[in-house]
Amino acid sequence: MESKKIYAALREDAQQGWVWLQNSNLPARSIIKITSPNNCKSIYCEALQIDENFLDYYNSNPKTIEIKDPQNALVISGWYRAALGDIPTKSEVNLCIRPCNCLWGKFKACTNHPQVVIRVAAWLGAIGLFLGLIGIVLGTLSLYPSCVTR
Repeated sequence: MESKKIYAALREDAQQGWVWLQNSNLPARSIIKITSPNNCKSIYCEALQIDENFLDYYNSNPKTIEIKDPQNALVISGWYRAALGDIPTKSEVNLCIRPCNCLWGKFKACTNHPQVVIRVAAWLGAIGLFLGLIGIVLGTLSLYPSCVTR
């Protein structure tokens, strides 16, 4: 569990499926699961690393609060803050952040995405996979006459 200071995402990041943090243990563009221990709500999203370029750009915006300690900062959009239980910006919050680069984590990152087209595409893909598996099972069963009742 880590204590993070919450910062609002920039306007251009508000509808993206990522958060910004600084964690050298995470691979580049890793999928992470963020869980709030207060209410057990969680999100899956992509993690981008806060670097000097990001800090310069973020801190030069007159409408943002300056990030002074990037190691303990989490830049997160309103969509994800709401999903975690309406976490306010400028607050210190304990969060459990762990990598989740498996297929399930990638699927959940898509179904938790702020853009509806990404969420719909993920669910249509899952439904297509399910129907394809049913088709394979039924097609295989039809090849065996002893399985068919007369």
